[in-house]
Amino acid sequence: MKEPSFIEVVKVKDGVFIDAQPHMNRIFRTTSHFFREPLIVELTDNMIPIDLSKGIIKCRIVYNSEVLSIEFEPYKMRSIASLAIVEDPTIDYSYKYLNRDHINKLFARREECDDILIVKNSLITDTSYSNVVFKDSEGKLYTPSSTLLDGTKRQRLLATDIIQEKEIHVNDIHSFVGLYLINAMIDIEDNLFIGIDSIMQV
Repeated sequence: MKEPSFIEVVKVKDGVFIDAQPHMNRIFRTTSHFFREPLIVELTDNMIPIDLSKGIIKCRIVYNSEVLSIEFEPYKMRSIASLAIVEDPTIDYSYKYLNRDHINKLFARREECDDILIVKNSLITDTSYSNVVFKDSEGKLYTPSSTLLDGTKRQRLLATDIIQEKEIHVNDIHSFVGLYLINAMIDIEDNLFIGIDSIMQV
């Protein structure tokens, strides 16, 4: 049986890795779970190509029991203005698999929306490529406890009490004003924010 492959994305800013250790830790944990020997990956700033030493760069690591590739490319943030609610009781993305066929099938159901908001067993999880942080009318920030993938940015925001974890049912979303998309490349400060009225049931 072919062994599974995984992906890790790390932010680089002006020639420096941003918060790389949690990503190296996740590679170690993932390979400890799936393979006989854990994989130790050391990310150092001297790996970053000289011609990509300015601006925001995306580092993409593909691996299984060994590193298959490490690539760097300039990062351009996606424009997301609307989300389609899609439900799937079977989806599992607790590890960052390279194979995203299941997510891609859900993404194809988005109709006219830019991305999807995945619901599992009536609970809000994530979009196709990010964790979410809901904002209430008082400005308090909450992330769903039922996330599919506990992302590194989400972990850091929880650890610093910037956001709180909360079970959020699909019927609860109208008690919020909107949500932020976050991942290793996107901070709350980047203000990728979708108002509740732009979250559609398809």
